[in-house]
Amino acid sequence: MRSLLFSLLLPVCMVCGPSVYSQTAEEIRTAAQIYAYAQVNSDLDMLLDMTYPELVQKAGGPLKMKNMLAALRESETEKGHYLQDITIKGPIEAVEVGNETHAIVPIISTVSVPEGLITIESSLIAVGTENRDNWYFIETTALDQRNIQKVLRNWDNSLILPPKRPAVFKDTNKLLE
Repeated sequence: MRSLLFSLLLPVCMVCGPSVYSQTAEEIRTAAQIYAYAQVNSDLDMLLDMTYPELVQKAGGPLKMKNMLAALRESETEKGHYLQDITIKGPIEAVEVGNETHAIVPIISTVSVPEGLITIESSLIAVGTENRDNWYFIETTALDQRNIQKVLRNWDNSLILPPKRPAVFKDTNKLLE
């Protein structure tokens, strides 16, 4: 499924640029769009496939990680919270670290709640491996420069995680009155 989506989105998203960085940024954007699609559509298998493998192992393996993702999704659904959209923003900053590419991908998530909409600006860390043939993602909600190396051991701090921003609430019920 992942390779099918990637092959469908890649021609649409590729921009012929003069630099390798431009190509890398588009590869990251395409992979991030696939990851966002999986998040919005609760495709747990795809999410698991695109989550940084060391995170999956730290969670106890693929089955435990998938169960955690399902439980989190179910808990949010019971509260009436639904992820509506994830928008990939720019610019995407990337660096080469050993045999990996690390990048910060700014995103905006829109969550529908019973009272309205919540918009959250955050970022993902993209990790490209095997000559950028595989892209994995790490959510940064619980990460900062002090603890990132617990998750991504070879993070070299040349990329700076953006500061956390407060969520923005919009009362859509008042708009309907």
